[in-house]
Amino acid sequence: MATPHFDVEFTKDGDIFQPSQVDELLAGLGPVTDLLILSHGWNNDKADASQLYDELLGNIDKLLDLRNQPSVPAPLQDLVDRLRDRNFAAVRIFWPSKKFTDADLIPGGGAASAAAEAENAAAVNRILDRLKDDPHLLGGADRNPAHVAAMERAKALVSQLATTDAKREFVQLLRSILDPSMKEKDDASAGFFAVDAETLFENAQTAVVAPAAPGGGAGAGSSLGNGGAAGLGDLLSGVQAAARRIANFATYYQMKSRAGIIGSKGVADLLRRVRGAKAAIRIHLVGHSFGGRLVTAAAHAFPVNTDLVTMSLLQAAFSHNGLSDGFGEDPKEQGFFRAIVDEKRICGPIIITHTKNDKAVGIAYPLASRIAGQNAAALGDQNDPYGGMGRNGAQNTKEADNQFTLGLPGTRYSFEKGKIHNISSDLIKDHSDVRRIEVAYAILSAAGSVA
Repeated sequence: MATPHFDVEFTKDGDIFQPSQVDELLAGLGPVTDLLILSHGWNNDKADASQLYDELLGNIDKLLDLRNQPSVPAPLQDLVDRLRDRNFAAVRIFWPSKKFTDADLIPGGGAASAAAEAENAAAVNRILDRLKDDPHLLGGADRNPAHVAAMERAKALVSQLATTDAKREFVQLLRSILDPSMKEKDDASAGFFAVDAETLFENAQTAVVAPAAPGGGAGAGSSLGNGGAAGLGDLLSGVQAAARRIANFATYYQMKSRAGIIGSKGVADLLRRVRGAKAAIRIHLVGHSFGGRLVTAAAHAFPVNTDLVTMSLLQAAFSHNGLSDGFGEDPKEQGFFRAIVDEKRICGPIIITHTKNDKAVGIAYPLASRIAGQNAAALGDQNDPYGGMGRNGAQNTKEADNQFTLGLPGTRYSFEKGKIHNISSDLIKDHSDVRRIEVAYAILSAAGSVA
């Protein structure tokens, strides 16, 4: 039996696009005991996001349907018993995100070559053209005239970036289309606005190499494969490569800002209305990629001691220090979303899938380290101050444990209220490989831990 779902679409400003969608959701809550809140990440259109939802919910349905079988495999019996009397529904969130493509993160497959240099030049123009886009809704073609003018001027400067003046203007133009109020220390965005243009280019010129995957070493190859090879990275250097990395960072910043606004404003308000209509409903936040940041921002807006909530972060695209109780040179420096833990804004378990096979997060976050001038061997891994959640799990977080590996349905997960569980995985082969049945089983296991 298919889990009933409700689609809710948000504008770039965090407003609900069609209030009738919320009316339909609230009217349909009667029999629902457990509500899954699903958020996609970087996607270009509703078809991409819908496919993610359809496949993930399809696997959730397969597991929930075991409740109707006359016999259940012994390893699955405990979860089936926990969920037997639950009625699940899902909210499928749609928001105007953008996509990072492999060709923009790692032109020419990552190797330093003449072909890659040519592809880099094309990638810079593609990224700057995409920064003109300012869609009101997911898949929209809206453009901001000020952004168009700024990015056209930035494109004209690309061939002149050997000069200090051109570098300075290029950086100023990119900063002009971003909201500086969303900058944070834990993802290098504070430094992006503070560092002078010459230093920013100098930092970004160095090749970006993702950390080694399991079994890899310093001599391993740089074949992309599924994104898991040691040495995988953006091996180009020089001012043109720096321009592309800076433009990619601006795209990252734009998306993380939008995800934060939609989560903290739109989704948080939606969930207040859900709880107002049905106070005892269990809420299970599930976010992929930047959708992980979106649902985390929603949770950050919850009241203190919010019960009956779980959160599943699937290859989340935000800082691995986002929930930290202390990181960096200042031991009092906490993650941006630390209040979720300290104030129990989620009382149920938080689970986080992470893998070294995630080349999108594995390259995007070493990029943040380059922006910040970090050149350590730990670039992008758990020791990098700017590493990513989807690559490393929650770091420098005393409530986090690393005891679980993503397993087949039937794996015994002892998820606990008030705990953060990093779930490492070699099964997840790349950034978007989160719709599989093993992930669905982990989500339901977290849901089943909340009585």
